[in-house]
Amino acid sequence: MDTQPRFISIIASADNHTFKALRRTAEGSMIKKKGTTIVAGAKLVAEAVHRIPRQCLRLIVYEGFQHTDIAQMFARQGRLIVLKKALFREIDIFNTQYALLEIRVPQISAWEMMVYRVGCTLVLPFQDPVNIGTVVRSAVAFGVEHIVLLEEAAHPFHPKSIRASSGAVFSAQFFRGPGLVTLGQHLLRHNVPVFALDMQGTPLQDIVFPRSFLLVAGCEGQGLPRDLNANRIAIPMRGPVESLNAATATALALFYWSMHTQKTA
Repeated sequence: MDTQPRFISIIASADNHTFKALRRTAEGSMIKKKGTTIVAGAKLVAEAVHRIPRQCLRLIVYEGFQHTDIAQMFARQGRLIVLKKALFREIDIFNTQYALLEIRVPQISAWEMMVYRVGCTLVLPFQDPVNIGTVVRSAVAFGVEHIVLLEEAAHPFHPKSIRASSGAVFSAQFFRGPGLVTLGQHLLRHNVPVFALDMQGTPLQDIVFPRSFLLVAGCEGQGLPRDLNANRIAIPMRGPVESLNAATATALALFYWSMHTQKTA
């Protein structure tokens, strides 16, 4: 394969304005300010280019990077950024040693509960972007079509979320919801069955999910508000473990629901 064209200038200084902005983007701090984020890894970059081409802004490579078809395309369009290797390593936070893709974060609509949605609507308060990405991956795998992100939740397009989701965030449909504390008040206005993960709840195997419902995952550490009017679900455990990771518990509940849905279809 051909190496990068010589006419593309190479950023060599850490004081360069473009490099500074890219470093902040790779840290996830530009999502709210500029609406941009970084996709890292060969598979994820290719998937983003395929699934959300209009959101793709620039491809970032290092000096001497062997050109792929994607890199050549961005070079022809004048959207290729080349960094010295030492600078590239600073923004390649997952050590992929592959091109990084800067994308514009897709718009997330406000949650309208009055819209009737068949199936499971997953409600997430997770503050850890890795947990968000992990549970989105499970949700997409098990057939969840609508994911509500509460105010506390990390952004699903944080670089760590994208990577943890293995690209599932590009297929998910997200909505912006209220805060966890006020969620119960919002739910009171609508006659929708609500289930919530709670260690003190009914064992998962005894639950029969309705045709349409909300599943609220517990927030890491603090759990759920006491005033949340919901059917509480517990994941049975045998070993000497105090609790499961929130994303893991949610994945188990979604798997059970998915299997139940297939049996009754």
